[in-house]
Amino acid sequence: MIKIQPIVREIVKKEFEAYLALTNGYMNMSSYAYRIKPKVEELTKKQVTITSLVVSLSRLRKEFKKAKPLIHDVHITNITTKLPLTELAYDNSPALNRELESLQKNISASHEDFFTVTKGLTEVDIICSSSLEKKVLKHFKIKPKIINHNFAAVGVAYGPEVFGTPNVFFSLLSVTSRARINIEELVSTPTELVFIVAEKDFAQTVALFSELHRQTNQ
Repeated sequence: MIKIQPIVREIVKKEFEAYLALTNGYMNMSSYAYRIKPKVEELTKKQVTITSLVVSLSRLRKEFKKAKPLIHDVHITNITTKLPLTELAYDNSPALNRELESLQKNISASHEDFFTVTKGLTEVDIICSSSLEKKVLKHFKIKPKIINHNFAAVGVAYGPEVFGTPNVFFSLLSVTSRARINIEELVSTPTELVFIVAEKDFAQTVALFSELHRQTNQ
């Protein structure tokens, strides 16, 4: 016989808003029980009562409360910015990879420039200071499949103490997602996560992380 509890647990965990509402104590468990009742009955292959579902949700709330929160305030140590940026995307090919080896040397990127290369399975993506765009185009002599302008970088730095801490990226991404800010690209190092956003979203992104920085450094 299939038990109710594991089925309800999986349903709640797949619904992020439901998970937060239940964990933080503001879920209307009776209303939610009515909503998931057909699904639970389908999966358990038996009829269930609203009361049994509410009891199951109450037990889950206690279980989830004991776990570390999905979203937590990450202690930010520094915020850096760069703009304007350009993105150039190329098809990944042996010829392009050979040219990649000498790219950074030939374009003479300085310490003040933003420059990052991401090699995917089918694409090579370059995000750089817009002042380097012409040099990159000249170096490859191949027309990129995509060119995007008017990007900005907002780098969020944190200490090595976050190593092994679950949901650090998820927590930082939640800052921008709640503000409905589109993330064009992400670049990461062991102690820094760089958000590539449109220039129109730059000021708001900086303001949001500056507030988080203030809160975590009080």
